[in-house]
Amino acid sequence: MKGPKPKYEIQLLENERNELRQIVSARKSPQVKVMRARIVLAAHEHAEWSNQQIAAHAQCTDRAVRKWRRRWNESKSLADLPRSGAPRRFSL
Repeated sequence: MKGPKPKYEIQLLENERNELRQIVSARKSPQVKVMRARIVLAAHEHAEWSNQQIAAHAQCTDRAVRKWRRRWNESKSLADLPRSGAPRRFSL
């Protein structure tokens, strides 16, 4: 699959790579984090792949690949951003 060259290049340190591989292989990892970790790992290990190829490998959309490549470069995190909305009315 051809496509434009990805805008955000992923470079991982050894400890980051090991942490992401651990998330992917852990049986109790949330599947959302597993997908995000697969995207970042594939972008690092296969720098020549387009976003469409990484999306096919991670079984997601190329939009998700672009989003998580950008977010990894900005924050080095797989966590969601805080959501907007009204504050809680009841304390827990």
